[in-house]
Amino acid sequence: MALPKLNETIKYSTKIPSSGDTIRFRPYLVKEEKVLMIALEQGDELGSLEAICDTLESCIDEEINVRTLPIFDIEYLFTQIRSKSVGESSDIKAKCTECETSNEIKVDISKVDIKVPKGANAKKIKLSSDITLEMKYPTLKDIGPKMVKYKGSQTDQAFDMIAACISAVETKEERFSLDEETPEEVMNFIESFSTEQFMKVRDFIENMPRLKHDVEFQCGSCGHDNKLTLEGTADFF
Repeated sequence: MALPKLNETIKYSTKIPSSGDTIRFRPYLVKEEKVLMIALEQGDELGSLEAICDTLESCIDEEINVRTLPIFDIEYLFTQIRSKSVGESSDIKAKCTECETSNEIKVDISKVDIKVPKGANAKKIKLSSDITLEMKYPTLKDIGPKMVKYKGSQTDQAFDMIAACISAVETKEERFSLDEETPEEVMNFIESFSTEQFMKVRDFIENMPRLKHDVEFQCGSCGHDNKLTLEGTADFF
C-alpha cells in the first residue's frame, strides 16, 4: 500500500511582472529545498539560478519555460513561492553604517514588488535619425553561458550584457534580428557606438526592473537609524 502524498494540493496564485499573466503554484517541498540549499552553499551564481529555475518549473502549474523569462521575473516568482513555503519573513544580517555592528533584521518578502514600464516604446532606443534599437530584458538563456565564460573581466561582462539586451536593430528600410547575426557582428556593431549612444544603452540596463526592497532598522549596538536597499535574491535570504 502506497504512502499518502502531502502538500501537493495547496495552491496559490501570483502574476508574472513582465507580462501580467497569472500563474498558479504550490509551495516547494523538502526535496526541492534540499537542491536549493546545496546550490546556495556552493556559492555558484549560475548554479543557484539554475536550481531556482528547476524549483519554479516544479512548483508552477502552467507549462512555462522559466529560462526564457527575464531574470527579475525569476527572482520575483521565487520570492513568492518561498514566502508560501517557508514563511513571509526572512531573517538577514545587515551591518550598521555607523559602527559596523552586524544586526539581524526581519524582512517581509511578501511586500517585495517590481514595477515594469508599460507601453510600446518602453524598450526602444533611438540611436540616430534612422537607427533604432529594440531592447529586451535578458533571460537566463541569454546570460547563463556568459556567466561561465567571463569570471574576471567586468568590461567583457558589460558588453555581453548589452548584446543580450538588444533584440533587434531597426532602420527605415528593414529590421535586423540579432539572433540571426554572429556574436562577432553584434560586438562590432556595439563597438561602433558613439559615447552618447553607448550611454543611452547603459542607462536602459541600469534602469531595468529589479527585485529591490528598502529596509529601515535601528542598530542594536549604537542606536543609529539605517536604511538598506536589498537587491536580488542573494540579499533576501
